[in-house]
Amino acid sequence: MFANFAAKRHLTGPLRAVSPVAANDTEIDWKSTNKLLVQPRFRKPQYIPSANSLKLDKYFKQAFKGQVPLKRSSLKQSLQLFYVEAVSLCIPMLYISSVLVIFSLAIMLFSEPMIGHILSGQYFDATLWACPAVLTTGLLWLLLSPLFGGFRSFHGRILQDHEAPALMSLVTQLSRHLNVRPPKRIEINNETALRVDAFAGVNSIYRDEYKIIIGAPLLMSLTLNQLTAMLAHELSHFRVKQQKVAFYLMHHVSEWLYLRASGQDKRHLALLKRMQKENISSYEYLELWVWQRVHLVQQSIFACLFKVHRNLTSWKCREIELETDAMAISVVGSKNFSEMIQQIRVIQNAQNAVSKQNDWAWKEGFLLDDYALAIALESKKITAAQALALQENYKKEVTRFCPNDRARLAQSKALNKAGKLTAQVSAALLIEQPKKISQELTLLDYNASGIIQSKSCLLSSEKIRQLKLRQEKLRVLAKRYFDGRVDNRIIKFEPSEERDVARFDIQTSIDYVRRYRVEDRKQQAAAINLQKRISKSYVVERLMVSKLPVAKYLKGEIVSRKDASAYLKHMRLQYEQILHHMEVMDQVFYQRAHDTMNYLDMKVRSEVSSAFHNLELYSQVRDSVASLQEAFMPLNLIVNGMAEGVNGRVLQAGANEKQVVWAAVQQLRQVLKGRPIQVGLSRKKIHILAYLDVKLGELPADSKAMCIEDMATYVDELLQLLQFQYHKWQSHLAMVMGRFEAENGIAPVNLLR
Repeated sequence: MFANFAAKRHLTGPLRAVSPVAANDTEIDWKSTNKLLVQPRFRKPQYIPSANSLKLDKYFKQAFKGQVPLKRSSLKQSLQLFYVEAVSLCIPMLYISSVLVIFSLAIMLFSEPMIGHILSGQYFDATLWACPAVLTTGLLWLLLSPLFGGFRSFHGRILQDHEAPALMSLVTQLSRHLNVRPPKRIEINNETALRVDAFAGVNSIYRDEYKIIIGAPLLMSLTLNQLTAMLAHELSHFRVKQQKVAFYLMHHVSEWLYLRASGQDKRHLALLKRMQKENISSYEYLELWVWQRVHLVQQSIFACLFKVHRNLTSWKCREIELETDAMAISVVGSKNFSEMIQQIRVIQNAQNAVSKQNDWAWKEGFLLDDYALAIALESKKITAAQALALQENYKKEVTRFCPNDRARLAQSKALNKAGKLTAQVSAALLIEQPKKISQELTLLDYNASGIIQSKSCLLSSEKIRQLKLRQEKLRVLAKRYFDGRVDNRIIKFEPSEERDVARFDIQTSIDYVRRYRVEDRKQQAAAINLQKRISKSYVVERLMVSKLPVAKYLKGEIVSRKDASAYLKHMRLQYEQILHHMEVMDQVFYQRAHDTMNYLDMKVRSEVSSAFHNLELYSQVRDSVASLQEAFMPLNLIVNGMAEGVNGRVLQAGANEKQVVWAAVQQLRQVLKGRPIQVGLSRKKIHILAYLDVKLGELPADSKAMCIEDMATYVDELLQLLQFQYHKWQSHLAMVMGRFEAENGIAPVNLLR
């Protein structure tokens, strides 16, 4: 079994990967971005700082007078630091020496007879001995290759001196005050974190060459004192050289071991892509089989080493974190430090809210113009209940290498010190044009995510919030108008063949809903229950066909049946009978809206005619949508289960389910192509297939061009976009129809009665 933990990349920026089939869906290329800054048009040797920057520079020089004396480490502390350094160095060396000894001996054992046969003129026998020697050499290189590479020279956009003179002054004066060398440069990105990193490789730490990486959301959300608390904490790690080296070694080795143990490197991802190919040749299958076992051995070894390293060194890392906290408290005071800890959690919570808001806007056809500013505004809207919920998480451990928030806040309260900074201003004043830089970072993130022409669809966070609130209110109106039928399935919103409901007027339709709503509720409950059973039975059937363990994927919810096909067919027939009764009520809602359309004037009718016809046309393809939803379930289970391990049977089952899903997607696209369903995208009307291609990327000509994970991601996003548009049409229709009924004194259906 090939253990795979390689998850989808997680953007701390404004948007996740936009399209599963986008060719340029990558991380931001900070190296190329920063090369543009050294071009002549970006150079500004002569610049005049703003009045605020000059005032802040003078303020920092007055506030950080003198230097904090360095304290020599005690013998006990020196021994502890020597111990964690030795452990951090010995664990990688243990791996290196073991691999070198084992494979060097193997190469020597194979090479000695090979050389002997060459000297004696037996070249055929020498060739036979050379093959395992070459193979062993290749395995030696393969097992040692994780030791090399992995260092990133850039983590964000470099801040120039003329762009942030006040921030440069703060870092310089604070570094002088803490008796540390100033950083080589400051980089800014869209993360919600502030950290230090090596300037140019591991050796930079020994030479006191480092850089500071600041998240733009922090600059826009924190106060000057809170940001200074974070800077003082990070800079304090560099006060004592032995402590600095030990701390960096612990983190560097831990991160290196974790990434290799979890398979989060390009080699594992490339291997997984190749394993998911269809019609693999025997030669390639044998190669992949060998790669599986090699990577499994690698991951198992690194997982054990990571666990050992964490248990042996994390205690000292937590002690160092508390010591640097104490130094930061002596600079900014207990109050500012505690507020910084609390505000960081608020900002992280706001980041989740902004990401969800931007996800909704992306479906609507708009994008957030300034990610960092949106987080700053969202962090100010935290309620008392949300603040209490965040405080309950203080006792949770963030990582094994850092004390929890409760311990850090308790130490801050116990020290009870006053700070050197008294000015209560925003940290955004440290940059000359913070909004401009923040917007630039947001656009860089969009471009890296594969969004073309993102500038044409940008909106402010407040505008997006207003649009979303309006859509939520319309959703409530739609739920009332359609009597709660807006979530479960697609309504049969098209001309009816039944004569008994063909000529209902508005009031007769409402009376019919009131009269039969209790019976309709029973039918809906029975249909939902049957649908769940049908879904599980279908998944069981597909898993049994693929010979996969049902209990593993369904967590014991259902027992595999030998007669799954017959049982599934029986439930489908029952569902069709119940669905027939529910569709009679669907026709009443259609007739109610159709009759209302006849009374609307031309202007009002034009507002809603597009939504009305889209619902009519979309209801005609609901069988294809339901087929895609059903086919997607086993594929989704298999993809989610790949996090626990992958073998040949799982990949073959995934390939089979991918073909079923591919056929369902092609069928849905075919039926949508023949229907003129128009949707809005950035204030323009386009066909729904064009909308899906813009959002998800154009499908390749063959399913072989998409791996199993990409197909699952594509279908998941596709179903979400279709449901989003369907609810939007319902809401628009319900708003206009409900307004007409209210103006003409027609009593609506009351869900509370």
